[in-house]
Amino acid sequence: MKSSAAQSVSGLSGKGYTAGIDIGGTKTLILITDSSGHIVVRNKRPTVQVQDAESFIAGVFQQLDEVLQEVGLLRDRLAGIGIGFPGAVNPQTGMIHHVPALPLDGMNLLELIGPYYDGPLYLDNDVNMAALGECWQGAGAGSTQMVMVTVGTGIGGAMILNGELHRGAGYTAGEISYFVVDHRPEETSGSVSSLEFGRYESLASGTGIGEHARRWLRQQHGQVGEHIIAQAGRVEDVQAVHVLQLAAAGDMDAQTIMQEPIGYMAAGIANIVSLLNPERIVVGGGVSESSYYMSELARRVQQFTPIKAQLVPAQLGNEAGALGAVYGVLQTFRTPAER
Repeated sequence: MKSSAAQSVSGLSGKGYTAGIDIGGTKTLILITDSSGHIVVRNKRPTVQVQDAESFIAGVFQQLDEVLQEVGLLRDRLAGIGIGFPGAVNPQTGMIHHVPALPLDGMNLLELIGPYYDGPLYLDNDVNMAALGECWQGAGAGSTQMVMVTVGTGIGGAMILNGELHRGAGYTAGEISYFVVDHRPEETSGSVSSLEFGRYESLASGTGIGEHARRWLRQQHGQVGEHIIAQAGRVEDVQAVHVLQLAAAGDMDAQTIMQEPIGYMAAGIANIVSLLNPERIVVGGGVSESSYYMSELARRVQQFTPIKAQLVPAQLGNEAGALGAVYGVLQTFRTPAER
């Protein structure tokens, strides 16, 4: 796999550790690896919660310094740092857009990071990073035609085509959260903003599953679904995890609830398969841990398209993005002899 980055240097010799940082809306994962990509420190903590970009980046590097202390390192001794952000990142210029979860929209990340680190730096979208990680050490290993789909609070996507990340003209390729799989004109009011969450994820994400489940249960007026309600405590507290657990155990009400969001997800994936003809679709996020969900999803995708693709669960869990950030540094800044 080839990748690009924000800066270039002659190599990484003499420095043995690399930092990979995966920044999410609520959690940030920091990995410190050796020169081979083996993890020596892993640390997950709440994402910095401030309202301005400068303070946010300062907080990220404060978190990094605290983690580096665990191995007696200072940041200037790192061979490089890779950081994944939940937005559209231009790795060359450092500009970031479409960032609904963080105070960074329209900012230049290189300028923000410059006062804290001037070494090898690899920046990209968080799902692109996860795809790199899975293609390096996970479910996508050995594939040069792979699409990553992450399903959690929202939905994200990334494409590795012909062995390279495909970012698109505006670095927004893979923003599948804006897919339209259920067009209802009466629900559309004006143009969608880049800071709004997409309609596809409102239907098929973990958040969408929870909202659909609560709506379905209210419509039953307590006549069915008692196992689901008992699992959560009350209808208002039902989440996707409760429905998925019971669906996997054979609960018919839970399986009925899951048919609609799985159908939407299958429609989106079938569109991806028909358009790109990837060898492998790697599904990440909590839903991928459910064998019921994955088998039903594969069955429904086959109903929508005759084109075949392997549908597999991600293997690296929440470490995929941070490992992909490490991979970006190692592949970009190492000399060919070091790779």
